Amino acid sequence: MRRHLRILDSALAGLARNPARTLAVTVVYALLVFLVASLLMCVQGLRREARRLLSGAPELVVQRLAAGRHEPIPVAWTTRIEAIRGVRSTTPRVWGYSFDPPTGITLTLWGAGSVPSGLLEPADGTPPTPQEGGTCLVGRGVAEARFLGVGDRLPLRAADGGLFAPRVMGVFTADSSLLTNDLVVLPTVDARRVLGVEESLATDIAVHIPREQEVDTVARKVQELWPDARTISRRQMLQTYDAVFDWRSGIWGALLLSSVLAFSILVWDKASGLSADEQRAVGVLKAVGWTARDVLELRAWESGLVSVAAALAGFLGAQVHLLLFHGALFARVLEGWSATFPTFVVAPRPDGPTLLLCLALAVVPYVVAGLVPAWRAAVTDPDSVIRG
Repeated sequence: MRRHLRILDSALAGLARNPARTLAVTVVYALLVFLVASLLMCVQGLRREARRLLSGAPELVVQRLAAGRHEPIPVAWTTRIEAIRGVRSTTPRVWGYSFDPPTGITLTLWGAGSVPSGLLEPADGTPPTPQEGGTCLVGRGVAEARFLGVGDRLPLRAADGGLFAPRVMGVFTADSSLLTNDLVVLPTVDARRVLGVEESLATDIAVHIPREQEVDTVARKVQELWPDARTISRRQMLQTYDAVFDWRSGIWGALLLSSVLAFSILVWDKASGLSADEQRAVGVLKAVGWTARDVLELRAWESGLVSVAAALAGFLGAQVHLLLFHGALFARVLEGWSATFPTFVVAPRPDGPTLLLCLALAVVPYVVAGLVPAWRAAVTDPDSVIRG
């Protein structure tokens, strides 16, 4: 143990003799780990938020298409859908989007009659849905963007061009900020007024099916009843989110490829050989009695200390980037709705694969690249190494 500690002390002294080089290498590797870790944790955080969002979604959603576009669906369809074997109940849903000119964000408006029970809980203990006309509940992102508190009014432009300003009765909190951040819940009557949806129509119909195995069968029967119907299962929603995040993260991955190539060039340059001063240092160590094993351990300590420090610094930088700066480098591209969605925090929760990837990216190549030329010099005669 004493011998290993002395080799470690020699490694620290060697790094301290050339602080500029050590710092430059550490910064370059830390930057690469920072970019990769930020991208991976941002994508994972958005996936986690999407799965939380869909955990309370209905097993099947029925929409109506006209000319390939989403159109309001007759509420009368619910009777025939409920008659299908395997369907427990249906819920006509009234929801839509409204652009808010003062903030430049797009609000999601939702009729209170179809809000999933138990999913949304206001922060101040008010009821989970508005109890009377002219009131609303808003998400935290909307409240912050419009500087709203309980009792304030939220001006909205109705479908007929008039101004509708419901009073805020509470601010939602939930496990999934992706679900509630831009949400405004109104009584269904008010939601119809703002969105221009008639009483006999709904935005879509949520179909609740107890057995997951019967979802595809029910969807097929719905499409047989109405050729212009489109069915979307919860499984398809999850697959869509995964595909979207994979595609968007792939864009950034392609941009990061240049950084990875630069990193590879640095590693290759390091593996190509030692400098004259480094070779002489190895020769001197061999001349004073160090074995080839001791020399390799010294180089491993030097490379390992630099690479581990770079990996930790990059990983901590990625955490700060996501927590304090909301993933500013990647979030807008990954989230979508870049100019219309209020900022929300994606909590980084590093897992084993992410940690292993960052360590493998920063530690393994650099350590191996340092050992190869050191081994060549260590097995060479000390006199010839010193003389060059």
